[in-house]
Amino acid sequence: MTKLINVASHAVSKSLVKDGKSIKRSHIQEVLAAILGYQTYAALSVEENDDSLAYHLDDAEMLVLNPPAGARRAHALDVAAPGLIEACIAALQNVAPVRVYEDLDQFYDDYAREELVDTITNSDDVSAAMSETNAYFDSEANLPYETPATDDLWAARSEWCIEASGDIKGGHDTESDRMFAGDTLNCRGKLTFDKAGRAGLIFLESEGSAGVDESWREQDFEYDEAQEADLGIPEF
Repeated sequence: MTKLINVASHAVSKSLVKDGKSIKRSHIQEVLAAILGYQTYAALSVEENDDSLAYHLDDAEMLVLNPPAGARRAHALDVAAPGLIEACIAALQNVAPVRVYEDLDQFYDDYAREELVDTITNSDDVSAAMSETNAYFDSEANLPYETPATDDLWAARSEWCIEASGDIKGGHDTESDRMFAGDTLNCRGKLTFDKAGRAGLIFLESEGSAGVDESWREQDFEYDEAQEADLGIPEF
């Protein structure tokens, strides 16, 4: 991956020169290393040569960048310049042999959310929960569009996961002679990855689960109480 840094730093340098800026290549490499989750370029080099690790950045199936860390490193080196971080991100996305996500939000928006929805849809546990109701389900899991809170991706050393909770809305035939047993599932999906370097991920496994939302029982009970009150039926 140090080769990637070298190629990317060259691309960044050329881009900055076109805009009339000049930053030492060694400083650009430091900023790139920070965007990839390392304190310094030296730390990246040390980790790349650590044979005790199962995976390194070169093994990654995808990279998730950390632009704020790059900006902090640039300020520490006193090389912060307009367009530097953007140029670094663009260079990594252009030269890396795998998909590079600009940040955790883009990773969730463009990849993880859809994978979580698919995981929930294809889960045996979710199918079993659906069978507990008399409802029909023809919609996907409704998961939040905001990136869920996770452990620090770039600090995790061996594994990292992302989870999201939501619901699946179903329908119920009002003319059915079967008793209503709920039409909403509370669901959850989880993706687990092996870490490859600080920014690299290798998909490991996924799991989805669901349970019937029982809140309708309380609403039904409250409705019956209101009906009895309207009819003047005394409580016992």
